[in-house]
Amino acid sequence: MDNSDPIAPTQIEHSIDEAWDGERLEQRYNFLDYHFDEQGCYLRARVYLDDSQTATLFGPFEGRGSIAKVVSPSTEQAVLTYLRRRYAKVWQR
Repeated sequence: MDNSDPIAPTQIEHSIDEAWDGERLEQRYNFLDYHFDEQGCYLRARVYLDDSQTATLFGPFEGRGSIAKVVSPSTEQAVLTYLRRRYAKVWQR
């Protein structure tokens, strides 16, 4: 069995978003974003670290910052393969 990945993220970004009401913390999101740029399309996967077994995949889009969808079955499948090797659940949006 080949354990190599068919694609690698171009960037992995760790972020924390917090929503405050005055001095009271209302919500806190600790997450990783995986960015994939390949052959004119872009996909992003997000993993919330409080549920580190689930990844949500967005795209493919024309590029970062774009909401214009593109069709790229081979790139999408490569990204899904990458994510499924790491996470028990992968949702597509």
